Amino acid sequence: MNNFWNIFLWLYVAFLVADYPLQLNVVFRVRYKYRYGGLLHVGIHFLSGLFFLLPYLVHWQIWALFTATIILHYFIDTVNKKSVWMLLADHAAHFGLIAVLAWLARNLQPAPLPALCARWYLDPAVPLYGIGYLAATYAGTIFIFFLKMTFRPGYFGRPLLGYEKTTGVIARAVTATAVILGFKLTPAFFAVAPVPELLRLYRVWTRRGEDGHYRDVYIWDVAVSFVWAAAIGVALSFVE
Repeated sequence: MNNFWNIFLWLYVAFLVADYPLQLNVVFRVRYKYRYGGLLHVGIHFLSGLFFLLPYLVHWQIWALFTATIILHYFIDTVNKKSVWMLLADHAAHFGLIAVLAWLARNLQPAPLPALCARWYLDPAVPLYGIGYLAATYAGTIFIFFLKMTFRPGYFGRPLLGYEKTTGVIARAVTATAVILGFKLTPAFFAVAPVPELLRLYRVWTRRGEDGHYRDVYIWDVAVSFVWAAAIGVALSFVE
Protein backbone atom coordinates (compact mmCIF):
# COMPACT_ATOMS: atom_id res chain seq x y z
CA MET A 1 0.00 0.00 0.00
CA ASN A 2 1.26 3.46 -0.92
CA ASN A 3 1.20 5.57 2.26
CA PHE A 4 2.03 8.94 0.70
CA TRP A 5 -1.19 10.68 1.66
CA ASN A 6 -1.31 9.24 5.15
CA ILE A 7 2.24 10.36 5.95
CA PHE A 8 1.80 13.71 4.20
CA LEU A 9 -1.45 14.66 5.93
CA TRP A 10 -0.31 13.69 9.41
CA LEU A 11 3.02 15.47 8.96
CA TYR A 12 1.16 18.60 7.90
CA VAL A 13 -1.00 18.32 11.02
CA ALA A 14 2.22 18.04 13.05
CA PHE A 15 3.62 21.13 11.35
CA LEU A 16 0.51 23.22 12.05
CA VAL A 17 0.31 22.05 15.67
CA ALA A 18 3.94 22.99 16.33
CA ASP A 19 3.84 26.25 14.38
CA TYR A 20 0.64 27.61 15.92
CA PRO A 21 -0.91 26.32 19.17
CA LEU A 22 2.47 25.09 20.49
CA GLN A 23 4.30 28.27 19.49
CA LEU A 24 3.37 30.04 22.71
CA ASN A 25 4.27 33.68 23.30
CA VAL A 26 7.30 32.67 25.36
CA VAL A 27 8.52 30.40 22.54
CA PHE A 28 8.00 33.18 20.01
CA ARG A 29 9.98 35.68 22.10
CA VAL A 30 12.83 33.27 22.78
CA ARG A 31 12.91 32.24 19.12
CA TYR A 32 13.65 35.76 17.91
CA LYS A 33 15.65 37.05 20.87
CA TYR A 34 18.21 34.29 21.42
CA ARG A 35 20.29 32.21 19.07
CA TYR A 36 19.09 28.98 20.64
CA GLY A 37 15.47 30.04 20.22
CA GLY A 38 15.34 28.57 16.74
CA LEU A 39 16.53 25.24 18.14
CA LEU A 40 13.72 25.31 20.70
CA HIS A 41 11.20 25.95 17.92
CA VAL A 42 12.42 23.13 15.65
CA GLY A 43 12.72 20.87 18.70
CA ILE A 44 8.99 21.32 19.26
CA HIS A 45 8.42 20.52 15.57
CA PHE A 46 10.56 17.40 15.94
CA LEU A 47 8.57 16.10 18.91
CA SER A 48 5.26 16.96 17.26
CA GLY A 49 6.28 15.11 14.11
CA LEU A 50 7.41 12.04 16.04
CA PHE A 51 4.06 11.92 17.82
CA PHE A 52 2.05 11.95 14.59
CA LEU A 53 4.47 9.59 12.81
CA LEU A 54 4.40 7.09 15.67
CA PRO A 55 3.31 4.03 13.62
CA TYR A 56 6.18 4.60 11.17
CA LEU A 57 8.96 5.01 13.72
CA VAL A 58 9.86 1.32 13.37
CA HIS A 59 11.65 2.34 10.13
CA TRP A 60 15.09 3.98 10.35
CA GLN A 61 14.34 5.72 7.05
CA ILE A 62 11.63 7.79 8.71
CA TRP A 63 14.04 8.92 11.42
CA ALA A 64 16.65 9.90 8.83
CA LEU A 65 14.24 11.68 6.49
CA PHE A 66 12.41 13.52 9.24
CA THR A 67 15.64 14.64 10.92
CA ALA A 68 16.84 16.00 7.58
CA THR A 69 13.63 18.00 7.09
CA ILE A 70 13.92 19.41 10.62
CA ILE A 71 17.46 20.64 9.87
CA LEU A 72 16.21 22.30 6.66
CA HIS A 73 13.25 23.68 8.61
CA TYR A 74 15.68 25.46 10.94
CA PHE A 75 17.42 27.23 8.07
CA ILE A 76 14.16 28.15 6.32
CA ASP A 77 12.97 29.78 9.53
CA THR A 78 16.06 32.00 9.73
CA VAL A 79 14.41 34.19 7.08
CA ASN A 80 12.55 36.98 8.84
CA LYS A 81 8.99 37.18 7.53
CA LYS A 82 7.73 40.76 7.18
CA SER A 83 4.81 40.40 4.77
CA VAL A 84 2.04 37.98 3.93
CA TRP A 85 3.92 37.05 0.74
CA MET A 86 6.94 35.95 2.77
CA LEU A 87 4.62 34.04 5.11
CA LEU A 88 3.08 32.20 2.14
CA ALA A 89 6.53 31.47 0.69
CA ASP A 90 7.62 30.09 4.06
CA HIS A 91 4.60 27.79 4.16
CA ALA A 92 5.17 26.70 0.57
CA ALA A 93 8.75 25.72 1.45
CA HIS A 94 7.64 23.67 4.46
CA PHE A 95 4.78 22.18 2.43
CA GLY A 96 7.29 21.09 -0.19
CA LEU A 97 9.60 19.51 2.40
CA ILE A 98 6.71 17.52 3.84
CA ALA A 99 5.64 16.38 0.36
CA VAL A 100 9.18 15.21 -0.50
CA LEU A 101 9.49 13.28 2.78
CA ALA A 102 6.10 11.63 2.27
CA TRP A 103 6.98 10.67 -1.31
CA LEU A 104 10.33 9.14 -0.31
CA ALA A 105 8.65 7.21 2.53
CA ARG A 106 5.56 6.23 0.55
CA ASN A 107 6.35 2.50 0.50
CA LEU A 108 6.97 2.19 4.24
CA GLN A 109 4.23 0.39 6.11
CA PRO A 110 2.99 1.42 9.57
CA ALA A 111 3.47 -0.91 12.50
CA PRO A 112 0.42 -3.03 13.40
CA LEU A 113 -2.06 -0.99 15.39
CA PRO A 114 -5.09 -1.88 17.52
CA ALA A 115 -8.23 -1.84 15.40
CA LEU A 116 -9.59 1.40 16.89
CA CYS A 117 -6.25 3.23 16.54
CA ALA A 118 -5.79 1.96 12.99
CA ARG A 119 -9.24 3.14 11.99
CA TRP A 120 -8.54 6.58 13.45
CA TYR A 121 -4.99 6.88 12.17
CA LEU A 122 -5.57 5.52 8.65
CA ASP A 123 -8.77 7.46 7.96
CA PRO A 124 -7.78 10.52 5.86
CA ALA A 125 -10.80 12.47 7.12
CA VAL A 126 -9.22 12.74 10.59
CA PRO A 127 -6.06 14.67 9.55
CA LEU A 128 -8.06 16.67 6.99
CA TYR A 129 -10.35 17.94 9.73
CA GLY A 130 -7.31 18.60 11.90
CA ILE A 131 -5.68 20.65 9.16
CA GLY A 132 -8.90 22.53 8.47
CA TYR A 133 -9.56 23.51 12.07
CA LEU A 134 -5.94 24.47 12.75
CA ALA A 135 -5.94 26.60 9.61
CA ALA A 136 -9.27 28.21 10.48
CA THR A 137 -8.40 29.01 14.08
CA TYR A 138 -4.75 29.51 15.05
CA ALA A 139 -3.32 29.96 11.55
CA GLY A 140 -6.13 32.39 10.75
CA THR A 141 -4.91 34.72 13.49
CA ILE A 142 -1.40 34.87 12.04
CA PHE A 143 -2.64 35.15 8.46
CA ILE A 144 -4.78 38.19 9.31
CA PHE A 145 -1.89 39.66 11.32
CA PHE A 146 0.40 39.48 8.28
CA LEU A 147 -2.30 40.85 5.98
CA LYS A 148 -2.48 43.90 8.22
CA MET A 149 1.29 44.34 8.21
CA THR A 150 1.33 44.07 4.42
CA PHE A 151 -1.67 46.15 3.36
CA ARG A 152 -2.41 48.53 6.21
CA PRO A 153 -0.30 51.72 6.02
CA GLY A 154 1.03 52.74 9.42
CA TYR A 155 0.43 49.37 11.02
CA PHE A 156 3.60 48.27 12.79
CA GLY A 157 2.53 44.78 13.83
CA ARG A 158 2.18 45.34 17.56
CA PRO A 159 1.99 42.10 19.61
CA LEU A 160 -1.43 40.53 19.58
CA LEU A 161 -3.11 40.66 22.97
CA GLY A 162 -4.31 37.46 24.57
CA TYR A 163 -8.00 38.24 24.39
CA GLU A 164 -7.69 39.23 20.73
CA LYS A 165 -6.19 35.85 19.83
CA THR A 166 -8.56 33.89 22.04
CA THR A 167 -11.75 35.53 20.80
CA GLY A 168 -10.61 35.18 17.18
CA VAL A 169 -9.80 31.49 17.55
CA ILE A 170 -13.13 30.73 19.25
CA ALA A 171 -15.14 32.80 16.75
CA ARG A 172 -13.59 31.09 13.73
CA ALA A 173 -14.01 27.64 15.28
CA VAL A 174 -17.73 28.30 15.80
CA THR A 175 -18.08 29.75 12.30
CA ALA A 176 -16.40 26.78 10.59
CA THR A 177 -18.40 24.29 12.68
CA ALA A 178 -21.72 26.02 11.99
CA VAL A 179 -21.04 26.03 8.24
CA ILE A 180 -20.15 22.31 8.27
CA LEU A 181 -23.30 21.47 10.25
CA GLY A 182 -25.31 23.70 7.94
CA PHE A 183 -24.36 21.49 5.01
CA LYS A 184 -24.46 18.15 6.81
CA LEU A 185 -27.46 18.56 9.15
CA THR A 186 -29.67 21.59 8.62
CA PRO A 187 -29.25 25.02 7.00
CA ALA A 188 -30.43 26.54 10.29
CA PHE A 189 -26.80 26.39 11.44
CA PHE A 190 -25.86 28.94 8.77
CA ALA A 191 -27.64 31.56 10.88
CA VAL A 192 -25.32 30.72 13.79
CA ALA A 193 -22.12 31.07 11.74
CA PRO A 194 -21.82 34.90 11.82
CA VAL A 195 -22.92 35.31 15.45
CA PRO A 196 -19.48 35.12 17.14
CA GLU A 197 -17.94 37.49 14.61
CA LEU A 198 -20.83 39.92 15.07
CA LEU A 199 -20.20 39.84 18.81
CA ARG A 200 -16.52 40.59 18.18
CA LEU A 201 -17.52 43.41 15.87
CA TYR A 202 -19.68 44.87 18.62
CA ARG A 203 -16.72 44.78 21.01
CA VAL A 204 -14.57 46.55 18.43
CA TRP A 205 -17.10 49.36 18.12
CA THR A 206 -17.68 49.77 21.83
CA ARG A 207 -14.17 49.28 23.27
CA ARG A 208 -11.68 50.56 20.69
CA GLY A 209 -11.01 53.71 22.66
CA GLU A 210 -10.72 52.15 26.12
CA ASP A 211 -7.08 51.77 27.16
CA GLY A 212 -6.12 50.85 23.63
CA HIS A 213 -8.42 47.83 23.51
CA TYR A 214 -8.94 46.74 19.91
CA ARG A 215 -6.93 49.80 18.86
CA ASP A 216 -5.75 48.15 15.64
CA VAL A 217 -8.79 45.93 14.98
CA TYR A 218 -11.26 47.07 12.34
CA ILE A 219 -14.35 45.88 10.53
CA TRP A 220 -12.17 44.63 7.69
CA ASP A 221 -10.27 42.31 10.05
CA VAL A 222 -13.46 40.75 11.40
CA ALA A 223 -14.87 40.34 7.88
CA VAL A 224 -11.73 38.57 6.67
CA SER A 225 -11.82 36.37 9.77
CA PHE A 226 -15.39 35.31 9.00
CA VAL A 227 -14.78 34.67 5.29
CA TRP A 228 -11.60 32.69 6.07
CA ALA A 229 -13.36 30.40 8.57
CA ALA A 230 -16.53 30.05 6.48
CA ALA A 231 -14.53 29.08 3.37
CA ILE A 232 -12.69 26.38 5.33
CA GLY A 233 -16.02 25.18 6.71
CA VAL A 234 -17.33 24.85 3.14
CA ALA A 235 -14.24 22.84 2.14
CA LEU A 236 -14.53 20.55 5.17
CA SER A 237 -18.20 19.92 4.46
CA PHE A 238 -17.09 17.80 1.46
CA VAL A 239 -14.88 15.58 3.64
CA GLU A 240 -16.49 12.23 4.39
